[in-house]
Amino acid sequence: MTNNSPPGVVVFDPTAWRAAFPAFSNLTDEQAQFDFDCACDYLNNTPQSPVRDLAKRERLLWLLTAHIAQLSLNASAGQSGGGSNGGSGLVGRVSSASRGSVSVSTDATGIPGSGWWFAQTQYGATFWQATLPLRQMRFIPGRPHPAKIFP
Repeated sequence: MTNNSPPGVVVFDPTAWRAAFPAFSNLTDEQAQFDFDCACDYLNNTPQSPVRDLAKRERLLWLLTAHIAQLSLNASAGQSGGGSNGGSGLVGRVSSASRGSVSVSTDATGIPGSGWWFAQTQYGATFWQATLPLRQMRFIPGRPHPAKIFP
């Protein structure tokens, strides 16, 4: 968030974001900005956002940006046959592991429908947990109450 940001909107600072998420230090400003713009598709970054606190919204958007960036790296690593930038591709907690012939099993029980997409990375899982209150029924007196389920 910068001092010259429009009121009620988080302005993305790719340098500060990369400092907070050094795993993405190889992304260009343009790639990071694209991922941030995609994150804004999932979490409203306007004065009408359900997250009114700009510092909190920035943290959530940064987590979501890292999640999208990691998914992109995983996809590109899968297309190139692996690589140091890709993730493991595992989703959920490790429920069992073997050593001979390497075997790993994961379990993601208890994750509801749309939560699966977020659970693919540590950043998405953190975002999902942090936004739990946004997925509950809310009543805000004096404001219109359109029926919306987040995300």
